[in-house]
Amino acid sequence: MHSAKSWNRNYNSTILLILISLVCFGCARKPWTNPLGEKQTENTIQFLELLNSRTESCPKGIDGDLTLYYQNFFGKKSLKGYFQILSPSFVKLIVSNPLGQPVLAVTSDQHTFQLVNTLKRKYITGRVLSYGLFHNIPPALLQGNWKNWARGTITIDPPTITNIRQDREGRGTWVTVQKKADNNPLKTHLLIELEDGNLLSQIIENDTGKVLAKITYEDWVSVGKCKQPHMIKVTGLEYNTELTVRLSDVLTAEDLDKDDFRFTAPAGYMRQIFP
Repeated sequence: MHSAKSWNRNYNSTILLILISLVCFGCARKPWTNPLGEKQTENTIQFLELLNSRTESCPKGIDGDLTLYYQNFFGKKSLKGYFQILSPSFVKLIVSNPLGQPVLAVTSDQHTFQLVNTLKRKYITGRVLSYGLFHNIPPALLQGNWKNWARGTITIDPPTITNIRQDREGRGTWVTVQKKADNNPLKTHLLIELEDGNLLSQIIENDTGKVLAKITYEDWVSVGKCKQPHMIKVTGLEYNTELTVRLSDVLTAEDLDKDDFRFTAPAGYMRQIFP
């Protein structure tokens, strides 16, 4: 049998390891190095202005198929569906059963939403923030620019840039911008591959420097005049949430209109409103 002294020593060692782990996690090395020199900074800003112009030339609407994997402390979920995105902020997702019959449809302009659940014969509408907080969706997913997040496009106003630094692993350049989302200060670090201008990663922080989300982009494929990432992964969220989105068969959809992103409550459906 282990003596009480030995047990206490092991217990104390375990506690110490936990504390060290917490300290090391809080002091994790940043993925960027020192700021660029003046000339390199000027060249980078000029390149960013070209990326802004490229974003403006991207097709306003796209659609395609989507597979979503979502997990956190509360469980795991996965679904397959069809999506539509229309600039500046309209998003629609339709989930069908194996027979191709719609079971869930949701649309949003990022501030308000409409949701139709055919299985429960339920129509829900209201504010995105209220619905998200009620269902334990991390607030970081409810803020920011959904269109840019989903399409990996880059729109940077030079006056919002607070820092430009080289990537520690040589993958590209980190550009830090300071903005507000719903009156909440957000700092975003964007890792941009300067050869092709692809967005590799975004790290989103609040005004205290706490990481709210990390978004990584892979599998870039040309769609219209722009490239579209076909794999998007979101980590670093509250409740240990991880979100992975895989896209396929993405095409331009120039005939989309904002009216396509409005539903009418089906007759006989129970209605619920999130104020």
